[in-house]
Amino acid sequence: MKPEDFVDDTKETVDPYILEDVDWATRAPYEVWVEAVLGLPQERLQEWVQHIAENEWYKDEIIQMGMNKFIVATEETERYQPFVDIANRILELGKVQLSGEGAYPLDDITIVRNDPTYLNRISEHSGLGAKRKPDLLAVRGKKVQLLEEVDDKAFDWSDVLLFIEMKYWNQNLFHNLQAWRSQRGLPKLDRRTLLPVDSPEEVKVASTEEPDAVPSRTIRTGSSMMSATAAELHCSFTSDYIESEAVDIDDSGNYKKLRRNDESIRAVAKFQAGGYALETVACSYGTRLFTTGLVMQDDKTSLWYYDACGVIRTKESLSLFDDFEQIAAILVAFACCEPSQWGSLPPNIVKPPRSSPYPESFPSNNLKGYTLEMTLSEGGNKVHVTLQDPIFTRYSLVGRRTFLYAIKTNSRKLRKPMVAKFSYQATTRKREQDFIEVAREAGVGHLPEIHMWGDFWNMSEGVRAIFFKRCGPDHEYEDRVFRGIVYSQYFPLKDLFSKSCELIPTMVYQMLDCLHDLRYKAKILHRDISANNVMWEMHGEEVVFKLIDFDFATFVDGDGRPIATTSSSKHRTGTLAFMAYELVCEMADRNDPPGKPAIHMLCHEFESLYYLSVYSMITMPEVEDTVRRKLYRQTVWLWENGLMEQIAACKARLWDSLYIERLPIPSQCEPLRPWLLLFSDIIQEARTQLRSHRKKTSEPFDQETMGGVLTRDVIKNTLMGGVDSEFVYFSTNKSSVSPEASGSLNLAMAEEETTLTTKAKKAAPARKAPVKHDAAKGKKAATAKVVTPKKIGAAKASKTKDVTSKAKLAVTSETETMRALTRRGPMTRSMTKRF
Repeated sequence: MKPEDFVDDTKETVDPYILEDVDWATRAPYEVWVEAVLGLPQERLQEWVQHIAENEWYKDEIIQMGMNKFIVATEETERYQPFVDIANRILELGKVQLSGEGAYPLDDITIVRNDPTYLNRISEHSGLGAKRKPDLLAVRGKKVQLLEEVDDKAFDWSDVLLFIEMKYWNQNLFHNLQAWRSQRGLPKLDRRTLLPVDSPEEVKVASTEEPDAVPSRTIRTGSSMMSATAAELHCSFTSDYIESEAVDIDDSGNYKKLRRNDESIRAVAKFQAGGYALETVACSYGTRLFTTGLVMQDDKTSLWYYDACGVIRTKESLSLFDDFEQIAAILVAFACCEPSQWGSLPPNIVKPPRSSPYPESFPSNNLKGYTLEMTLSEGGNKVHVTLQDPIFTRYSLVGRRTFLYAIKTNSRKLRKPMVAKFSYQATTRKREQDFIEVAREAGVGHLPEIHMWGDFWNMSEGVRAIFFKRCGPDHEYEDRVFRGIVYSQYFPLKDLFSKSCELIPTMVYQMLDCLHDLRYKAKILHRDISANNVMWEMHGEEVVFKLIDFDFATFVDGDGRPIATTSSSKHRTGTLAFMAYELVCEMADRNDPPGKPAIHMLCHEFESLYYLSVYSMITMPEVEDTVRRKLYRQTVWLWENGLMEQIAACKARLWDSLYIERLPIPSQCEPLRPWLLLFSDIIQEARTQLRSHRKKTSEPFDQETMGGVLTRDVIKNTLMGGVDSEFVYFSTNKSSVSPEASGSLNLAMAEEETTLTTKAKKAAPARKAPVKHDAAKGKKAATAKVVTPKKIGAAKASKTKDVTSKAKLAVTSETETMRALTRRGPMTRSMTKRF
């Protein structure tokens, strides 16, 4: 799907996380922001401001003409080109007078008007968010020339160095211009002709000759670090605007207000700018550590910084007129930035190819050919890793921002195809390899094979270190570490389900086993079941599904509740489109008076698996583009892009069997509709049990299994009973069934009962799917071709042996009685393995 297939950047298309991230933005004094992000200390900034004032840049003919046109504009678009002219003229003057020849590392940097052209998005994100067109951009001149040569106007998001979002609110700024000119000793203008009314002072063209030495800026080196040499600024972080310090130009755009009316978020510049920041980092395959932007409402300008830990903006809003010298100095400081100060990954750690060194090759559209070192899981030796084609990048701004690459290494032992996953993980969370090691030792199947890992740098070591030094600790800050891990190569679900959607039930059954065993054998919850985190490979003739990405995983106690952790991530665990209803509702109401918090438990994992099934049926089978677009618009689009309340409503609707009967799905998935109806009945019954319990709160209730409904055995036996099964559940015991029916280590016997009534035909046996072996042997990472006959059956499920299963299950057409074993849980060894 192409970006133009989707709607414009309005309220409905701003990612709900972005709305929160922007509203939670930390505010810092602009001098601190400029020093931390642009590497220009306060003293140097003031010297530049003084130089610009003394050399009267404001009298430059191009700048004066731009100012005049900016003010008299009658609509927003009429202000674009005047500001472009002003900004580029400032860069010309600064190159000679302030920084000197050769001091612009990106020597061809230029400001261009972009609106009304939409930027190009990467293919895997074309269905997310919206097509966007920032008003102005800072880009490399060579890219402008290249587009002109091919008669193309559309930049890629990876081309963006800086975006500028402008909003036209006040139509009566001419008085401000007259006052500004009067203060500067310039003659007043005739409003109609823009010619001087009085005898004009001679208009001046600022000199482009280099004046006496003006100290240049200080550049950060290494991993974007800079030793602070300026005097301490006594300030503190704040997220509440202080009215006495400056005029907040955009607080009227609180997203909680906009949710309750039809005002478009396109009218609120800070939210639109947040959307641009999201696209810049999400469409560049991990090349950007952070990005920056300017937000202008009329002549008032604020500076914005976005990274995986959050958003930092300036407290003050600088006026293009009253603070002209400060804005000019800031624009020149931007032009003086090295690639690392534009957000590149530290080049001393993630090294560019020798054939494409920085700064000539910056910005790049991906990291192919870049190199780094990682540590082998066995032996602890260092391995030289070269990144190959990008495979996946997460659509997110704040948070993990996961991205994957195929890799090559210099190791003689590692010959099989491998994939490297990188993410910005909260430092307080356990490492992914620790969870997988514990799970594997406990006998859990369907886990990825890990070969290498590495922690590279903390976010607190770069730009944010300067913010902390100047402003003190930010108590809302949660540090993140850039972490890498190398798996064996697996394949995405879409490669399989595009040809063989009948394997969706097999995926569900295998994941039910995996999630069940994780909980009861290893005491682990995964907490992020999604289309990107379930993959597959071939074992002989069998399709075996793998659960990957344990970044959100947690250990649980005997009741299935997460063990307390110091992690305080603002965003809920999981991916919105697949997140359980209860968890999304809590996110939607998080700013309302606090209620009882929702606790992520095993029942939420199984609910996410249901949403994954629906999502796979709608989006993954091969259909014509027009059909795909229609299906996506009618269903999935709102799950991924709606506001929290809308996403929750979509999930609740998916429990309704009448809705599932009418749900638009590709024709090849129609045979699976009865199976999906059974699954929806199970989820609906779980909700019914919960509602019933809330009316009788004094009765015991197993929250983890929703009264015994959402267990591995109940779900599998209902779904595998045949597509004509009718699910009816009655809970007859006061204490619901323990789902540890598969058994475990160190068990204590306990006997409980539950009843499951079904009207079913003979259970349909799983049949072997003749998936070709070469489906998983493609040269290109994460791609596979699956060819199946017209009458193909379900794939043979994995024969992974459950060595600890001790449950006996008797099934009749009327009653199923489970004698369950209750476990205390295995003893786990230390998870502090060093590498």
